[in-house]
Amino acid sequence: MVLLYFKAIRDEGLTIPERVEVSLKALVLDDTSKLRFEDKGQLLSEIFNTKINNDRDRVRAKVLKSGKRSFDFDEDESLIKAGFQQQYGIDLDRDSLSWERFTTMLDGLNEDTQFKKVIRFRLTKVSDDMDADTQTYLKQMKLIYGLKQAHTDGDGKLTPDELSIELANLDMPHKALRMKELRERGKI
Repeated sequence: MVLLYFKAIRDEGLTIPERVEVSLKALVLDDTSKLRFEDKGQLLSEIFNTKINNDRDRVRAKVLKSGKRSFDFDEDESLIKAGFQQQYGIDLDRDSLSWERFTTMLDGLNEDTQFKKVIRFRLTKVSDDMDADTQTYLKQMKLIYGLKQAHTDGDGKLTPDELSIELANLDMPHKALRMKELRERGKI
């Protein structure tokens, strides 16, 4: 249910009252339907500030702020769910966890879970001391598993590495067509 909060709060297809309602249903076991909208908003804000964005999480965010994000609750929802099922036997669609327990268990996922493998792909830098096959493989994994915001160099365009991977398996005529298409879409 914790992941439903992140999905609902970012869902631009929902109105603000709908986002608040779905978020509260995801986080609060008691019935909140009798509360006024303002009270619901205040309750959600209090839950966020004390449980989700607590002191420990704020310190962690400051420490990691200079580094790049390694995961996103919304984009990585299926990987997180699979990791919890694999390691703990917990179905996050069915079982409810407190935020503290959820984050503790998320931090405790081991390297055998696909979630942790994907994070490793995202955080490992491609370096010159790697052999060519390892560099190519890591670049491909970064492209496949990269976060949406990380797939561009900040202006919506593909990075040179991403462009080379995009064109890697194409013959010359198809490369030209693909480059034309990417130019028209503003990706290069």
